[in-house]
Amino acid sequence: MLTPMDIHNKEFKRGFRGYSEEDVDAFMDDLAGDYEKVYREYCELKEKCEKLQDKLAQYEKMEATMNSTLMLAQQTAENVKVSARKEADLILQEAENKKKKMMDETTLSLQKTQQDVDKMKAQINTFKAKCRNILSSQLRLLDDIVPDEELESTTAYDAAAAPETKAEEPAENKAEGKAAE
Repeated sequence: MLTPMDIHNKEFKRGFRGYSEEDVDAFMDDLAGDYEKVYREYCELKEKCEKLQDKLAQYEKMEATMNSTLMLAQQTAENVKVSARKEADLILQEAENKKKKMMDETTLSLQKTQQDVDKMKAQINTFKAKCRNILSSQLRLLDDIVPDEELESTTAYDAAAAPETKAEEPAENKAEGKAAE
């Protein structure tokens, strides 16, 4: 590519009937000045283009990095979802196991409580039967006790026979004492 200096330093051979030297020199000066301006603009634009290409390359690298980061983030998000689902399933399974264990324990406890209630009912029935037997025997004793008339004659006889000793308790009091026991 020609430079402005090449144009400026160019000299043509002189011929017999050639162009006017002054016109050619003036034209060459104008051409060299215009070409110099264009050449400077070209150099500036070339520099600017190189800078823009560098920036473009940098932006392309950033885009690639961002794309890979986005892909990694999506993959990580998917992994987190899968992990969370697994953890949730595990928690649900543990809760189900605890529920089953608690139900089993509650069932066993209920069965034991029912057995205790049955034992207590049996004990109550046994206690009632014993109380009935005791009361029945006390009623029989009460029925077997000598009537009041016989009691008075026996008490008078005993009192006459042993004035120094205490009079014995009437038979009714003895029967009541035994009933209280």
